[in-house]
Amino acid sequence: MKDFYKLPSGFLSSGISAGIKKNGKLDLGLILSEKPCVCSAFFTKNKLKSAHILYDKKIVNKEIYAILANSGNANALNGKKGLSDLKKIIKSLSEKIKIHENSILAASTGKIAKKMPVDTIIKNIPELLKKLSKRDMNFPRAILTTDLKTKVVTEELIMNGKKCIITGVAKGSGMISPNMATMLAFILTDIKISRNLLAKVAKEAVENSFNKITVDGDMSPNDTIIFLANGAAENKIIKKEDNNYLKIKKALFNICFKLSEKIVEDGEGVTKVIKICIKNAKTKNQAEKIARRIANSLLVKTAFFGESLNPGRIISAAGATLESIDINKIVLKINNRSIVSNGQIISSNIREVEKNLKKDKINLELDLKIGRFSETISTTDLSYNYIKINADYS
Repeated sequence: MKDFYKLPSGFLSSGISAGIKKNGKLDLGLILSEKPCVCSAFFTKNKLKSAHILYDKKIVNKEIYAILANSGNANALNGKKGLSDLKKIIKSLSEKIKIHENSILAASTGKIAKKMPVDTIIKNIPELLKKLSKRDMNFPRAILTTDLKTKVVTEELIMNGKKCIITGVAKGSGMISPNMATMLAFILTDIKISRNLLAKVAKEAVENSFNKITVDGDMSPNDTIIFLANGAAENKIIKKEDNNYLKIKKALFNICFKLSEKIVEDGEGVTKVIKICIKNAKTKNQAEKIARRIANSLLVKTAFFGESLNPGRIISAAGATLESIDINKIVLKINNRSIVSNGQIISSNIREVEKNLKKDKINLELDLKIGRFSETISTTDLSYNYIKINADYS
């Protein structure tokens, strides 16, 4: 079933072309809640951070009413001016919607070290407010950079007899590597839930989705995920980990997983999506370390792009982690067909595995046979087009 997009009750959004991008595409979006929201947010761990992250971190624990997001400009590596420029824009917006500046979060994505066109953005805020709608479809487009597709998911559920909605919208295509993926994501709900429980379930959802993908191994200074819950559904507040909480958890996990998969599938120049599963490792950390090394290996990625059977690159990437593993125990499967076992290639399966390499979705399973821990990472191949996109974009 195709994913649909519907704003939860009490939320409005809009998206316009405000002149940030020179090509005239949508580049400024606003999410506005009619009620105050509890918030949980997650940001890049890169030491270089966008001005919006420095700004948001100081106010995420307050009551939030709005998110102002732009594409085409990362507002990173702009020094103190980047932060002062953002504050001017937020101040102008707050005056027009009569909401305190500390109730408005910001998010930026685009080229690094590019000055924000402050006056142009402020000039277009009235148009942004004029376009606010419960049925808006422009916000998901206004946050895109090199993305080819919008990324949206909505789930409806019943909470204490009240119909509730959780909707997620994201962008991300290149510079994808945890923590987190290079992305912006906004998860909105009208469910009434305590701040503590929202933070708990949001953290688990992020860890099991956005932090389990990589396209190119590069971490952005702008990665941001914001969860907002405004309680407009008027359900009895969720304050404990009961059945209602489990419903929310299931829905949030599903939304975040789908959005993260959409980011991988829309990766820059991607022709194949590869799911890497490390099985039976000694520790969870070992499984993840090996999975990430394989997922980010340029030699592995280019082999998949060329549809070339080269299991040596995969095993070599695992060995390059210097983890304590026994190469002679490892079993490597591609789309459920074994290709390496007992330290050597299984010649009788080469032809069948080579056929599988032509598929656009590939499952790679590496069984270490030394423990009981597993980890799965989604990644992509590396094509000529990835180089072209990033050479042109820079």
